[in-house]
Amino acid sequence: MYYYNIHDIIKIKSEINLQELEYFSSKEFEGSDITLMISSFSEDSDMSKFRATRKLITNNFESGSSHYTIKYTEHFGSSGAQFQIKFNGNKIEVLINQLISKSKHVTYVNLIEPILRFLFLSKEYILLHSACMSSPNGQGFFLSAPPDTGKTTTVIKCVKHGYYFLSDDMTIIKLPNNAACFPKSMTISAHTYKTAVEAQSSGINGNHDANDKKGMRIRSLIHSKTGRSLMHKLADHNVPIFTINTIGQSRIKPPKYHISDIIKDAKIKEKTTTDSLFFLEKGSNGEKVEKMERISVENALKRAIENSDDAFLFPPYSDLIKYIRIDGKSAYDLLEAERKMMEKLLSNIDCYILKSSGRNWSDMILKKFAT
Repeated sequence: MYYYNIHDIIKIKSEINLQELEYFSSKEFEGSDITLMISSFSEDSDMSKFRATRKLITNNFESGSSHYTIKYTEHFGSSGAQFQIKFNGNKIEVLINQLISKSKHVTYVNLIEPILRFLFLSKEYILLHSACMSSPNGQGFFLSAPPDTGKTTTVIKCVKHGYYFLSDDMTIIKLPNNAACFPKSMTISAHTYKTAVEAQSSGINGNHDANDKKGMRIRSLIHSKTGRSLMHKLADHNVPIFTINTIGQSRIKPPKYHISDIIKDAKIKEKTTTDSLFFLEKGSNGEKVEKMERISVENALKRAIENSDDAFLFPPYSDLIKYIRIDGKSAYDLLEAERKMMEKLLSNIDCYILKSSGRNWSDMILKKFAT
């Protein structure tokens, strides 16, 4: 078994190694908020048979009980992707079949992380889709952007200049404006790869597959905004979406690297107090612009929620969300609480749009915090 303790807020016990949570690896402990196990559903009559469509089944949910189960199966029955989520108040057990277990990335990103979002909310924390760093003089800030904008590239360039790294993708937030690190491995897209190689202090080429550079475009496409958009479109049709996603990502591994793989002397900071949030925005075609613009709390809230929903609500969670209930609170109750907490957070910090036609956001950030 693998054990993960996320800042003593949430504890996870897993039968498979969850690479994204490696930073939080822990000694064995009693009790967990999430337990992840591999199981066979061949004896379950709801799950085992072939069918004409995806199927989501709930047991005991309608009664309003805190003890209930969500079952998910697809066209191929036991030969396809299947899982169950068992809720018991604020304790959750996730059971996955062998097929899903072959893609640890899908297991974490498409099953565990969305659950983490709601568990953190039930404990009055926000799991925000954002990068987080701290300048050398101690000023903490967030970066938020839609997928494939250039957030990871910006993070790498700032860390190379001595900035402290807390996260590239998700940040844990406690009001009024405190951030805790969530240093997952980063997905290096094709346009980020050159920056990563240039920034590295030790062998990203030497220590990894020599064909990485050649295959990066193919690998990054699967895990890019284009790839996600395609999967969202497929999910609108009667296809075994989770099975396709699992098989695809088990065959074509995501291009994942820890910040220390890229920058050997990268400094990870456990916690920081934040005072700024920057939304990265590219200039329009033919537009030459480099500007920093202060925006309202309302504008920032809308952008932050849109970016978070894009990260979390990947199929099949768009179907599952209505059946999530933790400690008597539905997912919609928790999302409303998230919105209110986000509004308070953004009221306590300065929010900006960084608009650059040349993806020069790191230069703009370095200049702002130079004094």
